[in-house]
Amino acid sequence: MSLRRDLTELFSLPDDAAFRSRARDRLDDVPTDGLDRSVDDALAGVADEFGGSLTDAVDLDERDRRLVWRVRALDEAPLGVTLSGPAYQDNPILYANATFRDMTGYPLTDLVGENPRLLQGPETERAAVEDLREALAIWEPVTVELTNYRKDGTPFRNRVSLVPLADETGTITNWLGIQKAVDGDGD
Repeated sequence: MSLRRDLTELFSLPDDAAFRSRARDRLDDVPTDGLDRSVDDALAGVADEFGGSLTDAVDLDERDRRLVWRVRALDEAPLGVTLSGPAYQDNPILYANATFRDMTGYPLTDLVGENPRLLQGPETERAAVEDLREALAIWEPVTVELTNYRKDGTPFRNRVSLVPLADETGTITNWLGIQKAVDGDGD
């Protein structure tokens, strides 16, 4: 099963015990390179860059709080993970894990509320951006590879997968982003 499909399944699980169990199973299969906190520890939460609870720092409904909490469980995963939404408000970033923040050089305080396109720059491939826009417009998952830019302006190759997340009615409300910095040869 693909990581994208696994993460989509994780985010659709109805309760936290089921999520913790599947997250532990999935993270056991991912090369960790120092992933040393358990899912339970990550889910317990620690003070973040806002000096307290992220979910208290931004106005989130209960479902978005639950989704942010789940992304935080993946905070030290070896892939960048972002949660954005609501989809009807230009998909502002609600949370970005530590790997994404390290990859891009942006602190969480600079990311929350911004659209992920803030990573685009002069050499970002327009065809890849159009593929992302089309997937967002038709509510379909997509994976592209493109040039993004860190906060300091340095470019990097980024493989980005976007996965739509539906609410209990089936309406797409959020997007899960999975990012991996890759070299110019695709990995």
